[in-house]
Amino acid sequence: MTLTSFKHHLKLSGILILLICYALGFYLLGKYSVFGNIVKFKENTSGGKNSLERPVESPVPYADIQSGKVISSFVKLCSNTFWGYELAYPKDWFTTYNNDSQKCVFFAPYSFVVPADTSFFISPIRIEIINTADWQETLKFYQNPNDFQNVLSSESIQINDRPVQKIKATTTENGQLSRGFTKITYLIFDSEIPIAIVYQQLDEKEDVKLFEDVLLEMAGSLRLF
Repeated sequence: MTLTSFKHHLKLSGILILLICYALGFYLLGKYSVFGNIVKFKENTSGGKNSLERPVESPVPYADIQSGKVISSFVKLCSNTFWGYELAYPKDWFTTYNNDSQKCVFFAPYSFVVPADTSFFISPIRIEIINTADWQETLKFYQNPNDFQNVLSSESIQINDRPVQKIKATTTENGQLSRGFTKITYLIFDSEIPIAIVYQQLDEKEDVKLFEDVLLEMAGSLRLF
């Protein structure tokens, strides 16, 4: 091999080695750059944990708690200026009257008319205004069994800082209704306008629990003026 040929081969070998080193450098640079990005991606998305185990981090609004005195869109207000009270009732219910003293007295989940004789049961829920002088006698009537009702329970509670007597009873066979129909009464004492809010079951297919819940809401919404 001549000196010229040796130099030529040496030059080609050097170029080949340089290309190999150059390619190897790019390969290693790309590999570790991608690896580093993968590690950073995992740290940012999972914090070192499997993303399925990590809870979703999203802003949660503060709990919306409404006061019991806030009237929602599901109820309507009814005011009786003759006696001086106001209360809420379900917006899909009905109430009607023949004169101002009967306004906001009768409530039902269906339409009805008020007859001239209001001693009969007109609607499942009704308001009764009690004379202050008759309060004790009214309590005794509702709390004690009589020919028309069997008392199941009598409970002293408070609603909006007012003393209330809650009485559950069932009808006897002596009244207008069949035996065993539920009657729930809230006797709400006030020094000027004692009020009774009464639910009387009128049909054996009635959802008594639903009416009981409505009755409590109405008692809680009562405002005197």
